[in-house]
Amino acid sequence: DRASYGEYKSAYREYSVDSTTKADRESFDHLIDARQDLFVDAVAGGRRMDRAKLLEILDGRPWRAADARAAGLVDSLGYRPDAVALAGSLAGLGTHPRTVRLARHPEVRPEWTRPGSVAVIYASGAIDLGPSGGDLFMGPTLGSETLVRQIEKAFREPGVKAVVFRIESPGGVTIASGLMQHALARMKRETKKPLIVSMGRSAGSGGYQIALPGDRIYADRFTSTGSIGVLFVRPSLEGFYRKHDVHQDDFIRGDYMKAWALGHDWDARMQAVADSMIQRDYREFVTLVADGRRLPYDEAERAARGRVWTGDDAVRLKLVDEIGGLEAAIAEARRRARIPADEAIRLVEYRRPRGGLLQRAAGTFVRERLESLAPRELGRSLWWDDRLDLGD
Repeated sequence: DRASYGEYKSAYREYSVDSTTKADRESFDHLIDARQDLFVDAVAGGRRMDRAKLLEILDGRPWRAADARAAGLVDSLGYRPDAVALAGSLAGLGTHPRTVRLARHPEVRPEWTRPGSVAVIYASGAIDLGPSGGDLFMGPTLGSETLVRQIEKAFREPGVKAVVFRIESPGGVTIASGLMQHALARMKRETKKPLIVSMGRSAGSGGYQIALPGDRIYADRFTSTGSIGVLFVRPSLEGFYRKHDVHQDDFIRGDYMKAWALGHDWDARMQAVADSMIQRDYREFVTLVADGRRLPYDEAERAARGRVWTGDDAVRLKLVDEIGGLEAAIAEARRRARIPADEAIRLVEYRRPRGGLLQRAAGTFVRERLESLAPRELGRSLWWDDRLDLGD
């Protein structure tokens, strides 16, 4: 059983319909076209190729290395030693230069990221109540308990003059998203410190909500922004029970309590109740967006409706302020904190706690095989990302 609001809110819709809806087809086509344009622009510019010629090559066929060179996609063919020899010659080090394994050396950072004070909070994973962690089956989780504690600590850290909030989340539980958003707004108000938001590959649904307190929001051109919409999903085993002659006795109090038993599908009355609840949640979400982005409600609603947007779309719709990565957000935080350009700064970083050894070793293997089998957070109201995973 499923309830959602916003005709483009497509997450888990494949469990209840037999074909792609008109709205979903429109959204998917737009996302594919937008990502195709971004990819073609990048390759055509980087390889100095004619766009029309490149589009002829992008027909879905695999190309041999020699074909790629003939088409101008690569410059030459060879092995790793050939590339090292060429790099050495170009650098004036000869054809047998000494190589260094970067994995054995500290990460190289821009000069201005040394001693100073800008905090960076990494908000990654599916949003949930409780502590952050790593789920063996479904991957990393962004827990409200952990993140709120990190937010408070980052803003109150002595010497920290600005905070950057880096989001990489498809969304999740509505209450948890609200707690995170409230903590950011409260700490920004109490400390008067700038808050700059940087979006990674995805700032979906509840992941977008937690960006709203930001003084300025940055997104990558490929960032999946939204969908601003709400859905609710619950499993029902009524058909399974009937097929296998399983009988369930109910001992309930309350007219609607039967709707929460796994052995019963929703009837029309319960579906109407769920639809009404989701509609109210949706209006509250759009109101949060309108207030946070200083937009008229109608304008925010047109950008919502459960639809996923690229970074360029999001700038046009005023859901984000500017295209830029994490370093652009840090530079903006530095500027708003009035840290002189010639003054070195240090990043104080707050990250999601790592899972245990078993989770890290087996989590990816198991997750890739199970993530398509069941919806996450069944039985909870979700602000969840509907983006297409195109493998970019």
